Amino acid sequence: MKKLLWIIVAILLLATFSDHPVLLPYKQKLYAKFTDTTHNASKVKAEQALQTLASRLQEFGATLGKGQQTELQKASSSKAAVLEFQQAYCIDKQFHPLFYGEPIGKVCTIIQDLSNGL
Repeated sequence: MKKLLWIIVAILLLATFSDHPVLLPYKQKLYAKFTDTTHNASKVKAEQALQTLASRLQEFGATLGKGQQTELQKASSSKAAVLEFQQAYCIDKQFHPLFYGEPIGKVCTIIQDLSNGL
Protein backbone atom coordinates (compact mmCIF):
# COMPACT_ATOMS: atom_id res chain seq x y z
CA MET A 1 0.00 0.00 0.00
CA LYS A 2 2.84 2.34 0.83
CA LYS A 3 4.52 1.65 -2.52
CA LEU A 4 1.33 2.47 -4.39
CA LEU A 5 1.05 5.78 -2.56
CA TRP A 6 4.63 6.67 -3.47
CA ILE A 7 4.01 5.77 -7.12
CA ILE A 8 0.93 8.01 -7.21
CA VAL A 9 2.87 10.86 -5.58
CA ALA A 10 5.71 10.41 -8.08
CA ILE A 11 3.31 10.50 -11.04
CA LEU A 12 1.59 13.62 -9.71
CA LEU A 13 4.93 15.35 -9.11
CA LEU A 14 6.08 14.44 -12.59
CA ALA A 15 2.82 15.72 -14.09
CA THR A 16 2.96 18.92 -12.06
CA PHE A 17 6.52 19.99 -12.69
CA SER A 18 7.09 18.62 -16.17
CA ASP A 19 6.37 20.71 -19.26
CA HIS A 20 8.08 18.33 -21.64
CA PRO A 21 6.29 18.24 -25.03
CA VAL A 22 5.84 14.47 -24.78
CA LEU A 23 4.08 14.69 -21.40
CA LEU A 24 2.17 17.94 -21.96
CA PRO A 25 -0.91 16.43 -23.72
CA TYR A 26 -1.34 13.85 -20.96
CA LYS A 27 -0.91 16.52 -18.31
CA GLN A 28 -3.60 18.66 -19.92
CA LYS A 29 -5.99 15.71 -20.15
CA LEU A 30 -5.39 14.87 -16.50
CA TYR A 31 -6.04 18.45 -15.37
CA ALA A 32 -9.14 18.68 -17.58
CA LYS A 33 -10.54 15.52 -16.01
CA PHE A 34 -9.97 16.84 -12.48
CA THR A 35 -11.52 20.19 -13.40
CA ASP A 36 -14.62 18.56 -14.90
CA THR A 37 -15.05 16.29 -11.90
CA THR A 38 -14.81 19.11 -9.36
CA HIS A 39 -17.10 21.36 -11.42
CA ASN A 40 -19.79 18.67 -11.63
CA ALA A 41 -19.52 17.94 -7.91
CA SER A 42 -20.00 21.60 -6.97
CA LYS A 43 -22.91 21.90 -9.39
CA VAL A 44 -24.65 18.91 -7.81
CA LYS A 45 -24.00 20.31 -4.33
CA ALA A 46 -25.60 23.64 -5.28
CA GLU A 47 -28.67 21.87 -6.69
CA GLN A 48 -29.01 19.79 -3.52
CA ALA A 49 -28.67 22.90 -1.35
CA LEU A 50 -31.40 24.64 -3.36
CA GLN A 51 -33.72 21.63 -3.01
CA THR A 52 -33.04 21.45 0.73
CA LEU A 53 -33.69 25.17 1.07
CA ALA A 54 -36.97 24.88 -0.84
CA SER A 55 -38.16 21.98 1.33
CA ARG A 56 -37.24 23.76 4.59
CA LEU A 57 -39.01 26.92 3.44
CA GLN A 58 -42.02 24.83 2.44
CA GLU A 59 -42.09 23.21 5.90
CA PHE A 60 -41.95 26.64 7.53
CA GLY A 61 -44.52 27.98 5.07
CA ALA A 62 -47.03 25.36 6.19
CA THR A 63 -47.56 27.45 9.33
CA LEU A 64 -48.14 30.62 7.29
CA GLY A 65 -50.86 31.89 4.98
CA LYS A 66 -51.39 31.05 1.31
CA GLY A 67 -49.88 34.30 0.01
CA GLN A 68 -46.80 33.84 2.15
CA GLN A 69 -46.39 30.25 0.91
CA THR A 70 -46.57 31.46 -2.69
CA GLU A 71 -43.95 34.11 -1.99
CA LEU A 72 -41.65 31.52 -0.38
CA GLN A 73 -42.01 29.23 -3.40
CA LYS A 74 -41.15 32.10 -5.71
CA ALA A 75 -38.17 33.11 -3.57
CA SER A 76 -36.79 29.54 -3.54
CA SER A 77 -37.37 28.84 -7.23
CA SER A 78 -33.78 29.52 -8.32
CA LYS A 79 -30.38 30.43 -6.95
CA ALA A 80 -30.71 33.98 -8.27
CA ALA A 81 -34.11 34.40 -6.61
CA VAL A 82 -32.77 33.18 -3.26
CA LEU A 83 -29.75 35.47 -3.40
CA GLU A 84 -31.92 38.43 -4.44
CA PHE A 85 -34.35 37.77 -1.56
CA GLN A 86 -31.48 37.41 0.90
CA GLN A 87 -29.84 40.64 -0.25
CA ALA A 88 -33.03 42.68 -0.19
CA TYR A 89 -34.76 41.47 2.95
CA CYS A 90 -32.08 39.83 5.12
CA ILE A 91 -29.01 42.00 4.49
CA ASP A 92 -30.48 45.36 3.43
CA LYS A 93 -33.44 44.92 5.84
CA GLN A 94 -36.03 46.23 3.37
CA PHE A 95 -39.67 46.00 4.42
CA HIS A 96 -41.51 43.00 3.00
CA PRO A 97 -45.30 43.40 3.07
CA LEU A 98 -45.96 39.68 3.67
CA PHE A 99 -43.11 38.87 6.05
CA TYR A 100 -42.33 41.08 9.01
CA GLY A 101 -41.23 40.43 12.54
CA GLU A 102 -40.62 36.81 13.46
CA PRO A 103 -41.40 35.18 10.05
CA ILE A 104 -38.78 37.19 8.15
CA GLY A 105 -36.25 36.37 10.85
CA LYS A 106 -36.92 32.64 10.49
CA VAL A 107 -36.81 32.81 6.69
CA CYS A 108 -33.50 34.67 6.82
CA THR A 109 -32.12 32.13 9.29
CA ILE A 110 -33.07 29.25 6.98
CA ILE A 111 -31.49 30.98 3.99
CA GLN A 112 -28.36 31.86 5.97
CA ASP A 113 -27.94 28.25 7.14
CA LEU A 114 -27.92 26.95 3.56
CA SER A 115 -26.43 29.90 1.67
CA ASN A 116 -22.91 28.44 1.79
CA GLY A 117 -24.02 25.59 -0.46
CA LEU A 118 -25.40 27.90 -3.10
